[in-house]
Amino acid sequence: MTNFEVGDHIKFAGGQGEITKIEDRPNGGHLLHVYTKEGQLRKLPSSLPHIERIDSIVDRLAACQIDSPIHYDLRERATRLDLAYRYDRFLSLTNNRIEIEPYQVQAAYEILNSYDHRYLVGDEVGLGKTIEAGIVTEELIARGRAQRVLIIAPAPLTVQWQQEMREKFDRNFVIYDRETVRTHRQSHPNQNVWLQEDLIITSIDFAKQDDVLEALRNLDVPWDIAVFDEAHHLTARRSSDDSMERTQRYIVGEAVAENSDALLLLSGTPHKGKSDQFYFLISLLDPYRFSHESQIHPDALDDLMIRRLKDDMYETDGTRMFPEKNIEALGVDMSRPERKLYDDVTEYIREYYNLAQQEENKAAGFTMVIYQKRLVSSIYAIQKSLENRMRAIQNDAVAEDLPDDVQELIPRYSTEPETLTDAERERVEEALETVTVTLNHSQIQEELDRVKRLWRQAKSIKTDSKAKLLKQFVDRILTNDPDEKVLIFTEYTDTLEYLRDRVFADHDVAQVYGDLSQERRREEMKKFEKKANLMLATDAAQEGLNLQFAHIMVNYDLPWNPIRIDQRMGRLHRYGQERTVQIRNLFFKNTRESEILNLLVEKTNQIESDLGMRSDVLGRVLEDVDLDDTIMAAIAENRPTDEVVDDIKATIEERREALQTVENEFLIRDRFDLSDEDQEILEVIERSQHGDVSEDDIEVLVREFFDEFGGDIRGVRPGPARAGGDVFQLDVPDVLSGNQVVGRYDQATFTRDVAMEQDDVEFIALDHPLVQSLIDYCLDSDRVHGQVAVKIAAENEPTPGILFNYRLGYVSGAGEAVTEKLVPLYVTSDGEVSSTRPVITETLPPEQVVSSPAIDRLTSVAADLHGLAEMEAWDEVESFAEEARKEREREVEIKRQHAERHFEEQIGKWEERLETYKQQDERGKDMSAPIGNAKRQLESLQRERDEELARLEEEKHVTPEEPELVTASLILGSYPDTR
Repeated sequence: MTNFEVGDHIKFAGGQGEITKIEDRPNGGHLLHVYTKEGQLRKLPSSLPHIERIDSIVDRLAACQIDSPIHYDLRERATRLDLAYRYDRFLSLTNNRIEIEPYQVQAAYEILNSYDHRYLVGDEVGLGKTIEAGIVTEELIARGRAQRVLIIAPAPLTVQWQQEMREKFDRNFVIYDRETVRTHRQSHPNQNVWLQEDLIITSIDFAKQDDVLEALRNLDVPWDIAVFDEAHHLTARRSSDDSMERTQRYIVGEAVAENSDALLLLSGTPHKGKSDQFYFLISLLDPYRFSHESQIHPDALDDLMIRRLKDDMYETDGTRMFPEKNIEALGVDMSRPERKLYDDVTEYIREYYNLAQQEENKAAGFTMVIYQKRLVSSIYAIQKSLENRMRAIQNDAVAEDLPDDVQELIPRYSTEPETLTDAERERVEEALETVTVTLNHSQIQEELDRVKRLWRQAKSIKTDSKAKLLKQFVDRILTNDPDEKVLIFTEYTDTLEYLRDRVFADHDVAQVYGDLSQERRREEMKKFEKKANLMLATDAAQEGLNLQFAHIMVNYDLPWNPIRIDQRMGRLHRYGQERTVQIRNLFFKNTRESEILNLLVEKTNQIESDLGMRSDVLGRVLEDVDLDDTIMAAIAENRPTDEVVDDIKATIEERREALQTVENEFLIRDRFDLSDEDQEILEVIERSQHGDVSEDDIEVLVREFFDEFGGDIRGVRPGPARAGGDVFQLDVPDVLSGNQVVGRYDQATFTRDVAMEQDDVEFIALDHPLVQSLIDYCLDSDRVHGQVAVKIAAENEPTPGILFNYRLGYVSGAGEAVTEKLVPLYVTSDGEVSSTRPVITETLPPEQVVSSPAIDRLTSVAADLHGLAEMEAWDEVESFAEEARKEREREVEIKRQHAERHFEEQIGKWEERLETYKQQDERGKDMSAPIGNAKRQLESLQRERDEELARLEEEKHVTPEEPELVTASLILGSYPDTR
């Protein structure tokens, strides 16, 4: 029977652990107290079969038990890869298919080096907030600090998020919608649906539904990181009695914020002029930072918010990162038939719009708004609408009310159209074209006759003057430069088809619109970049179009939603744009709607210039202005255009002043200057891209593992010459297949440049499931016996000695184990300790290791040399943890001050109320109910304060972990000499 001692590591049926106590048993034998690898305490009789002592690495050194060089190499290389990016390097800079920009790295670096990774990211449109959130998520996963991730976005953006996380970071997120949730509930009826996947994307309007929200609130396992895109939709307000009014979306925000460790709120418009709404948004990140919106000022947001504007960003040579925008209006004179059609259709719209208003039929009013927009979009678009109306009446398909599913969408369609999916928007507009103000047969017949006349009138117009001017504009550009690219936006697919089929039939045109699949969209974008001169795009498809290789854009029609105008311009005016962005707005002269919209763009451009901003201004200036109502009221009342324009000018000027106040008094404004204070981030990027781990290291590890365990790698085709890598077929060893690792990868590459060039190739980077599975396998000492080796050092290296490789880390106050780095400690036989690894020329196989004076000397003092290395390792980890502790204490102290101030103010407020209630009660008024309520509020606040302060006190602690010896090798100056 084995004699065990305290401190021995053992393996037993069902696990491994360390003996912490040996207890004598009355009937003989011993009871072993074992602390298992899973952190549990078990008591095992020493007489149980299958209990074996695991010889420590030092024991095996002393016994000269040498492992195979390939296993040692696999274990050491796997350990190095496992820890390579956990400290001050960025895994995401080498493991993705995109060019990540320095300012995006800087944002992620600030968040990742913060105390709790809870930030509002308020960068301007076009700076890539999605990428910044992706980097933070990837780094937390890579550093072992995140497994469960939730992304919540407006419904139209969920698929885009899924696509970007898959294509740019190789992460496969599941979109939660009604069908997904139903399927999960059927398969696991007794489990919270949010626990059945780890990487989830969902829409804010799905999450706010009662049953879904209830499940979100009642999570047993928190999210490691949650991300809200377009976070300004999380709205809460202060009511007249100073209480808080929450929208359903904000309640979703509260539920997720309370159940998330890290939290990112993304918004290009974080403050829309309502200080109470901004205060409540910030409170989701840190409920104790401010007690009231009056306390908010930029300095207090420094560690809670990141916000960069394009005008404040500079390259290493001091030039601005973002060029100017040049916006010009191209007015179009209508032909007589076009003017007649415009006047006649507008008269029809005016009459029926006013009738709808009288009858309080909002749906019919919306229908007329659509017709007015399509009238100034193109002759073809209004022709198609009139045709649809005509057919609906002829087929008895008209109704006074909308279907229930469309009724539910109407509020968002009218006030937040950007939150609708393409399918939802089309469903609404199709339904609206069937709505009538009345079901009176004679009135319907009268409308049918009128619509027929207008349709024939539109059909008879063969030349669209706006299209003619566009064609002349484009031809002139391409005559001057045949390689030039022009992006043309229109709001409607009908107009896009007209331009494609009739105006530019002689051009090779790329096109992107709502119905296209993601694959087809990518093909069209690539076509525009590589081949086509023109791209036609609708607003339904413009999100996610990154087209900075072009610099000329034409708005064929201007959307009445100001946010969309900003978003269109952001497709070209983004990082990587090297030329002045030229924007031309086509509009019909002498029409109210076109002149109003053109005025808005001109005035906004001026405000942007004044404030040093380049986007988002229009949406913020017109935050509460309903352009649909403004324009339609002007048409309905037949108001002169000048009069309407003057009113809007006054509104814009008033909002400009309010916007300037917000910028100056509430919002942080970070400058990013690579020529000055932000040079440090370039060093981080350099360390990450050219540090300890390269693409070659990953390929070598995979090839060595496949050779040892029965896999196969063969070239199937060369990659692009400029990418410098090949494409391979990988047949994976059976020991790795399963879970997320497939048995064969038909086309794979280890080279990032090849992966960026070819979407269909699997990128075998450090975070790929194959590599991660391989690393886990190599670190399991039961499967890869690679802990001890004998190595030959180069000439002039100090030998003999023993090289000890340690994993160092610490445990945070929250119990989070943070393993941060691999430290080599080389101890010579005379006791000199160095952190410099000797240069190695060869590793010996066990059969070549024979007893020699040098080996015998090292093995005899192995325990002593290990003791020296262990002391140095402890010094290293304590120093390392001390740095972390000081930073943690500093950050916790800031949060403690915020919390104490918050509770002091809140408790003081309720104590004053309680005193007032008691005085009123003493004067004879029955105040028992308010007194009881005030006491309960005070008890609740005091309890919450004590819990928060106790939690913060716990968070301060940073405890060094015992250094973990991973591998050790005997270092010789030459082959063993047996003499």
